[in-house]
Amino acid sequence: MKRSATLAAGVLLLSAAVPGGGRFSPAGRSPLPGSGAEQAVHPAPAVHPMQAGAESRPPHAASESIDLAPLFERHNVTGCMALYDMNAGRSMRYNAGRCATRFLPASTFKIFNSLVALETGSIADEHTVIRWDSVDRHNPGWNQDMDMQTAFRRSAVWFYQELARRAGERRMKHFIVKEGYGNRNISGGIDRFWLTGRLRISADEQIAFLRRLYLHRLASFSERTMSIVNSIMLMEDTLGYRLRWKTGWGTQEGRQIGWIVGYLEKDGNVWFFALNFESRDPKVDVPAVRMDILRSALRELKLL
Repeated sequence: MKRSATLAAGVLLLSAAVPGGGRFSPAGRSPLPGSGAEQAVHPAPAVHPMQAGAESRPPHAASESIDLAPLFERHNVTGCMALYDMNAGRSMRYNAGRCATRFLPASTFKIFNSLVALETGSIADEHTVIRWDSVDRHNPGWNQDMDMQTAFRRSAVWFYQELARRAGERRMKHFIVKEGYGNRNISGGIDRFWLTGRLRISADEQIAFLRRLYLHRLASFSERTMSIVNSIMLMEDTLGYRLRWKTGWGTQEGRQIGWIVGYLEKDGNVWFFALNFESRDPKVDVPAVRMDILRSALRELKLL
């Protein structure tokens, strides 16, 4: 396959998702088997935001088109991938038109939801436990008391629905509008608007949001809040790199929508990514597909 983007070579190990998270199912609020969280391994030296030279170049100093079509075609899905190389100030996109198109954020919204919950005091910190409501959601990883760090890793829908209810519609709307998150539309219910409601966001907007979070440039949130959310996003921590992400899986107009968004810190640089795809096959293995495409794309770009 032609490589139209060149990045620093390195080794990135992405293990397959383990059971624990899942797609929100409106009927009965039961999750389908889905995205879990990988266990962190050995610690690596942190990459401070300003070490990456984030403000030394304009945000779109260069843009490249990358050919990742075979990675999506082999799974019979339609999708896109946007990346941003912090040090080079370079954007890379496969299927740029789709990268600019908004879709249901599904559980990727847990990043923003965490920020709002912490900033409003809806939860004290990432270690504060919320008691399980005893509703069996057919997922043992969800059917228990848990703190925010655990709920984020397991993508526990009930936990984040409770956080949204605690924040309330007025405050949630305030933060979403002020930060310009996607289409800013939270209609559909305070505990469902990102799952089955009208909120939409594009891959390009996911990248822009993640960059501001990483650099602590979100005007609505304190340094403490942004630091905590960055910390709970950490999924892999090794001597050579740190990898943070959040997955998402939902249904929009009869289509399965899959997401994985995050960033890789390695060799004094940061690479942000947002992968999105869709399928009309109700049996598509969304967790396996998104991890395979991500791993393969990073290999194609010489990061894996």
